[in-house]
Formats: sequence, C-alpha cells, structure tokens
Amino acid sequence: MIRFLREKLPKRGELIEHWLIRPFAHLLNHPRHWHIHRNGVSRGIFIGLFCAWSPIPGTQMVIAAIWAAFAHANIPTSVASTWLTNPFTMIPMFYVAFLTGDRMLTWVVPYWESTEFSLTGFWTKDSVLIPMTLGCLICAIVTGFIGLAVTKFIWRRHILAKYRRRLRNRAQNAPAS
Repeated sequence: MIRFLREKLPKRGELIEHWLIRPFAHLLNHPRHWHIHRNGVSRGIFIGLFCAWSPIPGTQMVIAAIWAAFAHANIPTSVASTWLTNPFTMIPMFYVAFLTGDRMLTWVVPYWESTEFSLTGFWTKDSVLIPMTLGCLICAIVTGFIGLAVTKFIWRRHILAKYRRRLRNRAQNAPAS
C-alpha cells in the first residue's frame, strides 16, 4: 500500500518548483508534510474529509493544503481526500447536509420551522444557507473522525499482519534443535 502511494503521489520537488506554489515553498518544504506515516496520513485524511464538506466548491483543496501545512499533516492525502466532493457527489452530499442541518435545527431551536430545499431566495427568511451550513459542519466532523479512525485501524491492522508474517517466517527459518 505504501509503495503504491509513493509511486502515485507527486514528489515534493516537482510541486515546490511549480510557479504557482513557489511563493509558498517555505511552508510546504518540510519533510513531515510529505512523509507517509500513520499519524500524518490519518491527520491528512481527517483534514481532507472535513474540507470536502465546505459549501464553497473549488476552495476545498486549497483550504485542505493550507490546514495540513499548519497541522503538520500529509499534504497529498489531505488534498486527495477532498476529492470525495466531485460533480457527481456534490448535489447529494449537500442535500444530505441540508436535511441534517434542518433536522438538527428543528430539534434544538423550538421556533425553527422546517424549510423546503430550493435554490431560490438565499437571503430570505426561508433560506437554505443556515441549515445547509450547520449540516455541512456536522457531516464534516462525523466523516472526518470516521476517516481518521478507519485510517488508523487499517494502518494498525496492516502493521500487525506484517509483524505476524515476519514472526512466522522467523519460526519457519529457525534451525531445529
């Protein structure tokens, strides 16, 4: 798995030399941002999944890269995790976020009336922005922590299987007495 990631992920030198990224090279050049390690990758997955729920499409990758740079997370995995949001999944994701936020507002705020989802009248009383923003925040936190936990679990399981394999090979190759 690590070998596959090392082959597919862009190299640090290639990205740092890009004309658009060169002004920020001093922030992105730290080896910790590019090293494939359990904590850095899982932090990057959390950041990427959290930023994928940003209701402003197109800014998710930039926000994830900046946040990963300051959090010392793996930048390529945080940027790649934002690709959960794509043209095919964006509308269903934001609709689920709207339903989640609307449901939470009707439970928490006693005078809140459930609103219908429509893309007209963003700045009116029946706006979808408030429930959708709250729903995006709730979904971002939940999917971020699920991604973090799943990544750490899979990574740990992979390391334990590797360790067991090594012990099994040692036992088979040990001289018989």
